Amino acid sequence: MIATIVVVFVLTILGYIINTTSKPKNFPPGTWNGHIYTYKTSGPIWYPFFGSSAVVQKATIQNGSQWKAFSQLAKKYSTQVLGLKLGSELVVVVFGEKNVRQIFTEKEFEGRPNSFFIRLRCLGRRLGITFVDGPIWREHRQFTVKHLKNVGFGKTAMESEIQNELANVLQYIDKNKSTAINPKLILAMSVMNILWKFTAGERIKEERLKYIIDLFAKRSKAFSIAGGWLNQWPLIRFIMPDLSGYNLIKNLNIQISDIIEEAVLKHKNGTIEGSDFIYKFLEEMKENKSSGYFHEAQLKSICLDILIAGSQTTSNVVEFAILCLVRHPALQEKVFEEIQRVIGENTPNWTDSNRLTYTIAFLQEVQRFYTIVPLAGPRRVLEETTVEDYVIPKNTTVLIGVGDIHFDPQFWDEPNKFKPERFLDSNGNLVSTEHFYPFGMGRRRCPGDSLAKSFIFIVFVGIVQKYRVQCGNGVLPPEKPVIGLISGAQPFTAEFIQRS
Repeated sequence: MIATIVVVFVLTILGYIINTTSKPKNFPPGTWNGHIYTYKTSGPIWYPFFGSSAVVQKATIQNGSQWKAFSQLAKKYSTQVLGLKLGSELVVVVFGEKNVRQIFTEKEFEGRPNSFFIRLRCLGRRLGITFVDGPIWREHRQFTVKHLKNVGFGKTAMESEIQNELANVLQYIDKNKSTAINPKLILAMSVMNILWKFTAGERIKEERLKYIIDLFAKRSKAFSIAGGWLNQWPLIRFIMPDLSGYNLIKNLNIQISDIIEEAVLKHKNGTIEGSDFIYKFLEEMKENKSSGYFHEAQLKSICLDILIAGSQTTSNVVEFAILCLVRHPALQEKVFEEIQRVIGENTPNWTDSNRLTYTIAFLQEVQRFYTIVPLAGPRRVLEETTVEDYVIPKNTTVLIGVGDIHFDPQFWDEPNKFKPERFLDSNGNLVSTEHFYPFGMGRRRCPGDSLAKSFIFIVFVGIVQKYRVQCGNGVLPPEKPVIGLISGAQPFTAEFIQRS
């Protein structure tokens, strides 16, 4: 009897090991034919329980970021379609422009993973617009885009708000112009205030705003650190709730949820009246009581999506642009000379971008050189499909190596050099940005790109128009970024010298 139990146990374990370490047929980067893979076609080994996690973790430590780790592994195994198993999750990372465009544009790749970690990111439920798919995504994305436009997104009202924030940024710089300052906080506060104005109908007082910015920064850092563990082995939260980062993320979620809930209550109580996004959503809830798609939990999740998607990414681009001004003073003067020649002392607006071609080229080069989201996604495969000759099973998670395209020597001459002129022809006109993906593409393209483009341009031009930016305390800012889920500049300071 004991012998039978032992045999059954051993066979069960053996079956589990074989099942969890065997790759699906034609799964990248090799083809399963019942034989042992060769080194170059096999990809990382899948170990029981852990899959390729140990290999990826080691590569991440060696390369400094998960994006660089995946890129290095793809080169190691001579593939542009890297197949992995992280815990129990099938993951494919695609590189090469043809493959990237396929993922961005084909409907089979429009899904989002339905994992514990994704639900944790969405305040505990699979809601919002960023990490849902199917009918709820289609209806709410359409509603969100429509009503953000109705309350001013992409219109004169948005530009006016950005110009107001530019005035606040310039006032902050003027107060601190005798000292070296880190521009990160004031830029983050400005973007958050604009997003909050269109979402919740009011500006946020400075101390409250600093608290909110700090919450989002802590949350982003916690997700970067805890993501791998909690995503691959969610049960670890019951064993090590503090060490895994679960308790920290949960507490931060509660605080952020309370902030959004407070804004919703103000609208319901009539404290705030107007036509902001929360107001429009509450109106829709009243008119469509029978709809299962419009409820307060969904409203809170969409508000979170708007704030996360637009705040850190947009302010980081402007911060990188300031860093590049400091590191390339000759290019800074070219930008300033163009601004002076074209608009003089006038307050910048988005229509000026058609005439400030070198300035736009400079900003585009910033976004190429510092790809804010170098590893886009995650996407979920809705139906079994293929990339190149590989079969990608249904529900596989797909990540998109956008950053590699921005450094591909096939498309960019001397890609490791900062050269704004690459975006201009011999006559100084802007050239096609065919291989340039700062906001993605396809139906899941960033819905807030009009705000991002306008904010980046207006605030950047406004700063260069008034100040010459130089090293803080004589220390040149480091060129290398900090790469996590989102790329950011290493901490640096700059001195802003008023132009006469």
